[in-house]
Amino acid sequence: MSDMQRRRGMKVLTYSEAKEQGLDVPTPDPIVCEWCGSTLEPIGMTGFQGAFHWIGAEPCGCDGAAKQREEEAEREELEAKARQREAFVRCGVKRRFLDATICHASLSNYLDGFSESPGVGLYICGPSRAGKTYSASAIAMAFCASGYRTIITTSLSMLDAVKASFDGDAKHGIARFASCDILIVDDLGKENANSWVMTTLFQIINERYEAMRPTIVTSQYMPDELMRRMSRNGERESAVAITERLKETCRLIRLPRRTNVNLMEEVLRDA
Repeated sequence: MSDMQRRRGMKVLTYSEAKEQGLDVPTPDPIVCEWCGSTLEPIGMTGFQGAFHWIGAEPCGCDGAAKQREEEAEREELEAKARQREAFVRCGVKRRFLDATICHASLSNYLDGFSESPGVGLYICGPSRAGKTYSASAIAMAFCASGYRTIITTSLSMLDAVKASFDGDAKHGIARFASCDILIVDDLGKENANSWVMTTLFQIINERYEAMRPTIVTSQYMPDELMRRMSRNGERESAVAITERLKETCRLIRLPRRTNVNLMEEVLRDA
């Protein structure tokens, strides 16, 4: 019986159970298995003001019916997986990374202890081809599957989205990234460090910092290197404020560069 049925006072009974309880129920039409022809036990349900309705029958145990149930369960599982993958895409996971898995113990430990460390995020650092986006995507899917409002985006795409919101409600553009449960910013440090960019990044990072909402960042720059890069156009104050908030709230995870991840490398190795 579902929770909804319990809340509405509904009661599901077989025909035999209804008769044993002395209930005055309508005589059900005979129901037979489409596979073996056996007569099946009807199932009914009490509804509004105690009215009783027949809603089906107990499943048959024959091979044909069992196979049908198995096929239906497999189809439902595939449909559920497809719906979940589309949910991952909506939160920003690129299709290339939809099969990403948590493959570093430090990331697994972070997820396992997440509920015990409110507001704590990650700073995932490593050279090009270290698997930063892959790891960030796996984390995003783990949070999304657990019901968290998750956004994964590159810093460039996030800034473009905020800028596009100027045609409507600019505050809503920033609020989308500042107010989600989990924000994952991939490739921080690739953006142009002008005054508007740095002010916008600071506003998003700071609002999340003050609200204790976790921010996860990937970058090829260590935090102090990121600060210097963000300061390259003279915006040192904002650069320092951003990196200091990330240092205070994010655990540092360094990923080594992976080898043999390019098709060209395989060709050169085999030559």
